[in-house]
Parts: sequence; C-alpha cells; structure tokens
Amino acid sequence: MAKTMLKNKKILLAVCGSIAFYKAFEILSLLKKKGADVYVALSDGALDFCSVSGFEALSEHKILSSQTQNWQDGVNHIAYSKMDLVLIAPASVNTINKLTAGICDNIFMQTLIAASHVPLVVALAANNNMIEHFATQNSLEILKKNDALIVEPVLKTLACGDIGKGGLASPEVIVEAAIKKLSKPLFVGKKVVITGGATTEKIDDVRAITNFSSGKMAMAIARAFYYAGADVTLLASFETANEPFEILKFSSSSKLLELCKSECESANLLVMCAAVSDFVPTKIDGKIKKEDVGEILSLSLKRNVDILQSLKEFSCKKIGFKLEISSESAHKNARAMLEQKGLDAVCLNILGEKNGFASEQNEVNFITKNSETLLPLAAKDEIARHIVELAANL
Repeated sequence: MAKTMLKNKKILLAVCGSIAFYKAFEILSLLKKKGADVYVALSDGALDFCSVSGFEALSEHKILSSQTQNWQDGVNHIAYSKMDLVLIAPASVNTINKLTAGICDNIFMQTLIAASHVPLVVALAANNNMIEHFATQNSLEILKKNDALIVEPVLKTLACGDIGKGGLASPEVIVEAAIKKLSKPLFVGKKVVITGGATTEKIDDVRAITNFSSGKMAMAIARAFYYAGADVTLLASFETANEPFEILKFSSSSKLLELCKSECESANLLVMCAAVSDFVPTKIDGKIKKEDVGEILSLSLKRNVDILQSLKEFSCKKIGFKLEISSESAHKNARAMLEQKGLDAVCLNILGEKNGFASEQNEVNFITKNSETLLPLAAKDEIARHIVELAANL
C-alpha cells in the first residue's frame, strides 16, 4: 500500500492487556509506513506485558498511560481523544464491555470514552469462551450499531492451549480495516467483481502460452473497492495472501469466463483488469517431443473467446482495461472497445518505461462515452483510488 493511504491522519493505537500485545508494534510500524501520525495509549493491563519505552521507540509521540499522563505536556485523555481514528488492537473483553457500558474508571477508558465522536476500529483478541459470553456479544452488537468496525478474531491454538476463534487478526488485515474506516464509503452495499493476472493456455500437457501481467493493478483496485465499502470478489491467477475479501482462482480464459458469468449475476460492477490471451493453441494431448518435431515447431492458434463480449447480457456496470504499446492509435482503439463491447468505461494503459509489466506505478486514461480523465503516473494504489471515485459516478 502506498504511503499516501493514511497521509496526515492522526490515529490513536489503544493497546489492551493481551499476550498478543507484541503484534501492536508491527501494527504501529505498518500504520506509519502508510503515512499515519500514530499516537499510543496503553491500558494498565498492557503495562503488565510491556513497557512504555518499547512503544516510545517506535512512536514519535509520548505514550499515554496511567504512569505517564501529564497535562502540562499535553499527554492526557482529552488531547489523545482528538484523533481521526481510534484503533483498539489488541482489544480485550474487559475493555469492550467497559466501553459499551460507558465505564471510565482509568485513564485508558477515559480516553476511549472521550473519543466517542471518532471513527472506531476494534480488533479482538481473547479466549473464545470469553468472546462468546452473552455480555461480550451484546457489547459487540452495540459497537456495530454505533458504526464501529470489528476486525474478527481468527481460529488458532490460543495462549491458554484452547483451540478457538480468539486470536488477533494479522497486522496487515487490521491496518486494511483502518484504511477502510477512513475511506469514503462510495460502494457500501454494492458487489464489485475484479479480474486480474495473466491467463495461461495449454499447448500440450506440460507447456503453455501466457503473458507478463503481474496482477498488481488488479490487487490495488480490489483493495481500493474494499476500502470504499464494496463486497469485493477478486478473480485472480496470481498468488495472494491475507486479503480481507473473497478471492477465486483461475488459470485459463475458459475458467475465467465461467467465473465471470457466475459472479456477474449478482454484481453491480465488473472491472476486467485480467490480461486475457487473444489467441489460444489447439491443444495437443500428451507432451510434444523434440525428436518428433525437427528443427521448427509450428503451433496452431485460434482466436480466443472475447470475455467482455460474452458478458454483454449481464446488467452490471462494466469497466474494461485496454493495454497499448503505442500512443498513435491508442485512444481510437479504446473508444472502439468502449462501444463494441457495451462498456461503461475503459481504462487505457499505454506501456512506458516507468509503468511496464510488474511495475509499482501506472498511468491510466479513464474513458467514458462523454469524458476522459487522465490519471497521471502515480503509485498503483493511488491510481486505483481515483478509479473507484470515477466508477462511483458511472
């Protein structure tokens, strides 16, 4: 994720007493890498596991705790409640239940209560039986009704030896949730399907034709729609991990088409970012052996199915990606694609020295029937965010 994602956002990382406290160091580091200005508050329970100095080494601000509150230096529950976001991670059952009951019997709770007007993300970590207790479940429902974003715990062997859904989610998922909470909710209640990566078409049972698409742009777009509140399904041919949305895998263009038809039935928007082969080999069974071929191997290729053309019957909005290597006829080709395939927009991408395959940057011209918006060279996360904003107006 780009450093601009949380630029100039003041975030309070509130750390509760939990054996998972050590993950808060990584959360703090990840937030700062995304541009956030991070403050830290430690509960008395957290102080049983860690020291103030440990967090002070990573944060650029004084740490707020019962040991360090100082009104003259601005280290107090009022000053530390004036944030853009409060992230409780790890969040204990004790803190959750106190928070919903309005109990502020210590500096840590006073800070959380004083931040009642601030967007809240809660990442749970506790014994699964404590989480499942009716009081905790009632508290979680109250938090959700008051617009808090709950990062669900994960199933694992807990510190006590029990196996249950009580482990703290990964720092990456928690930071994703923080970004989502601070993003414009442009696609809440909408299902968005994104395709990404290269298709692989078999020549024989051991060889294939593919292309150089890395899927990085598709991943950035999937995350950007997730941040905007969409119900995201990513159809991917590349490796993924720890993503907070549904991912379905494909290899061939035929499998991609099958998935697209299935997912587009309930989708509001399709973003076709996958690099689909224009031609596919006439597959040969078994393995082609060089001794049976001679010096030259001729392959028989046939025109591949046009996936976007095949999806015209579906009523969802559609955005296509058009890759060109020359600017001479690029705009003409993009507009022809827009009309012929019944698209709502085309993202024209002309390959260059700084936005080649697998690069971290891109430049896109967002073309609709009545407008063109140039998104100049920038990090792919930044380009994706602008695509989401433009897509919201289709």
